[in-house]
Amino acid sequence: MMEFKNKVKILGAKSVDFKPDDGSNRHYNHVVLFCEIPLDISQGSAIGSACETFNWQDNSNFHLLRSHKFPVEAEITFTAVTTGKKMNYVVKSVDLPHVSKI
Repeated sequence: MMEFKNKVKILGAKSVDFKPDDGSNRHYNHVVLFCEIPLDISQGSAIGSACETFNWQDNSNFHLLRSHKFPVEAEITFTAVTTGKKMNYVVKSVDLPHVSKI
């Protein structure tokens, strides 16, 4: 298993809990994390950053984000998986900074 941690700036998040009415019995249940990712500058045709989305299972994790002011820097543990043609990154855990009570 290929697992790694990366410090990421989370720009925002959205809770998803959806079951389509198409008879597929699918259940989409996750938190979409909108993260700032640096662009590949090696070709000289890009500078700066872009926003990439990652799914964090399951949407009950959304409450962990509510007490934070965005954007927030967090350490995310990813697992790399492949379909055989394309690599995807699955969020295993998100280590958020401690929020002090005022």
